[in-house]
Amino acid sequence: MADFEAELSIGPQAIDAYSRLSYSLWFAMAEFVDNSTQSRLNYDSLLNDILKQEGAPLTVEIVHNRQTKEVSIEDNSIGMNKESLIASLKIAQPTKDSKGRSKYGMGMKTAACWLGNKWKVVTCEYGSGQEWTAEIDVDAIAHRDAKVPLTLKTVDTSSHYTKIIISGLRRVIQKRTEEVIMTYLSAMYMFDLRADSEGKVPLKLTYNGQEILAPNESDWDTDPSGKPMMRKLPEISIGGKKVSGWLGVLKKGGRKFGGFSLYQNDRQIQGFPNAWKPRAIYGGVDDEGANNLISQRLTGVLLLDGGFVVSHTKDAVLFQEDEEDEIEQFLVNESKDFVNYAVRRRGPRGQVWSKEKVRDLVESMRDEFTSAEIKDTINSAALPPVEVIIANNQQQVAALSPDDQIARLDILPDLTIVVSVKEVSEWEPYLTLAAGAEAGIMHVIINELHPYYQSLESKDAADECVQQYIYDAVAEYKTSKLIGRLNPDSVRKLKDSVLRSRSLRIENAAADTRARAEADLLSQSNSTQT
Repeated sequence: MADFEAELSIGPQAIDAYSRLSYSLWFAMAEFVDNSTQSRLNYDSLLNDILKQEGAPLTVEIVHNRQTKEVSIEDNSIGMNKESLIASLKIAQPTKDSKGRSKYGMGMKTAACWLGNKWKVVTCEYGSGQEWTAEIDVDAIAHRDAKVPLTLKTVDTSSHYTKIIISGLRRVIQKRTEEVIMTYLSAMYMFDLRADSEGKVPLKLTYNGQEILAPNESDWDTDPSGKPMMRKLPEISIGGKKVSGWLGVLKKGGRKFGGFSLYQNDRQIQGFPNAWKPRAIYGGVDDEGANNLISQRLTGVLLLDGGFVVSHTKDAVLFQEDEEDEIEQFLVNESKDFVNYAVRRRGPRGQVWSKEKVRDLVESMRDEFTSAEIKDTINSAALPPVEVIIANNQQQVAALSPDDQIARLDILPDLTIVVSVKEVSEWEPYLTLAAGAEAGIMHVIINELHPYYQSLESKDAADECVQQYIYDAVAEYKTSKLIGRLNPDSVRKLKDSVLRSRSLRIENAAADTRARAEADLLSQSNSTQT
């Protein structure tokens, strides 16, 4: 028996700490949509009759006013009376309506405090004729022990709404961020935004007056018989918690479209563009999976029942004990045919290499390749004798110092690529590929002072340059060994073979990672059973 007892209590400064939660803007906005949509579910029959009489769907309007630096979220759901409003303002004390999407009873408070220093709730319960307003000053409550004033206003008894107005915004919401917010909300509320069996859309969601529509239906690939490569998953139970859903192979994909979107209460917890990618299926060394056809095209949806634990900010599923491993093993077994299909079946063209993309790219280069400067350069071009070029290349090799060398790649027993970066002269060649004094050595010498490199602004462009130079060196070396002399067609033919090994390496690495991850899952499963 304890000698004394103490009560664990939460002080008012806790709400100030909400500003440091790891929310993103779209998940913060979603907390208010959760409350509106859950309110409809709680009062389904009554609210449906009201909205049917009014000829309107459940509507949630989000408005960001840049001039006043305010965000407002207004709905036409059932609304709250005084008692419900007071209960909703209590920290970590779920109300009778705290269920489903609002089961923790925290979202409105945490998200509003995260977004702004001041916020107020204006609400009217249907049939009451009373509009109640609660004004929250986060700083005053946290540091000056202020209370929450409530004011009453008489309105029409047919009114029903809740409006939350947040001011003193702690975050700057850029225009491009607003587009991201709408994209995320579209995916998060996919089931609410799509028409039901009667052709009616359960939810109308707008941002600054622009309606947010459901994402497009997936464009599934088809097998040789024309059947869509998509099917429902059998329902399973993990620790007494149900999991169902579907999976499929996209006709045209992309890394951000692959993976499994996780939904709870028909609301996305994790998904596009950062869907869950189990390593035993997608490979890779991080949560994004390997950059291969599986990660780009294998996709699916998992519907998790309310028993699974989600994070405070509702942006991650916090799997308990062996839950994640069991679901992963289930998906490994169910997706094998789809994984094999995704690996074998390449689309007609990747998104980067579609005719439209290449046409736009070449068009953007038109001015560069038809400029007066390039015409003059080509027309006045003159080449020294090949012996002079070879001699100059050998001179470049001889002039290398140990500090110039940045990498040494032992590719074959008889081939080593030595990459060097040297400040030669802006008038010297941009690149020198030359054999070294020792047998089997091929030098790649990059002239750091060449004007071309000064125009490369992105890291990706520089990376691709260096990678292609190494491929060129390998192709030239091997061509000279095979036929004794170099010609452009032979070099390109051999380089083609080497380039193909690039995608093969990625696929093999992903397959190896998947195999090891699957073996780990099997080992864990066996140890659990024994």
